[in-house]
Amino acid sequence: MNTINSFKRAVATGFISAGFAMGAASVASAAPTVIGFEEFGNVGISGPTVTTEYPGVVFSSTGVNVNIVSSQPGIGDGLNFLCTGSPGINCVGETILNFTDPVSGLSFLAVGSNNSGVQALVDVFVNGAFAATNNIVVGGLFNTPDLVDLSAFNSVTSIRIHDITDGGGLGWDNFTYISAVPEAETYAMLLLGLGVVGFMAHRRKEVSA
Repeated sequence: MNTINSFKRAVATGFISAGFAMGAASVASAAPTVIGFEEFGNVGISGPTVTTEYPGVVFSSTGVNVNIVSSQPGIGDGLNFLCTGSPGINCVGETILNFTDPVSGLSFLAVGSNNSGVQALVDVFVNGAFAATNNIVVGGLFNTPDLVDLSAFNSVTSIRIHDITDGGGLGWDNFTYISAVPEAETYAMLLLGLGVVGFMAHRRKEVSA
């Protein structure tokens, strides 16, 4: 009997371990989302606005500002980048991203800088709460994008880019992140493991009775 119980415990432990391992693997191996605005094609200097075009994230701003796709070769990574401002292109408005599910590994590019040093700020919100304000530091080389790395933050639910002081404004490109949501089969494996544990507990009660 002890041998059978030990076997059942080993099986249950194996299922649970497999479930957690699959969960970790599904998150770790998830392909990052990259929003580079290239699918809009050549839209000219002042193109369409972006709000809910990308699943899992909403782009917004404040006041009369809108997020505009701009096609200007040699500025961002490719043809297109995002410029936030009042109708007409000035790239000094606040850019806000709200994620449907928390994300990790977040980064993006600051493009079109004219001045060097701290030329903007970005607020990071984790699990819906304010976490930190990071400086956005650029090199002042108009045709060289600068990486804004926020990968130190996990479970990011939104970011707010603001206080742009660069002389010609700043554009944004290649928003990159991973949505850390376990896949359906991970839940199934976890439930199966828990079911085996419940069955074992029920059998122990029957034996004890």
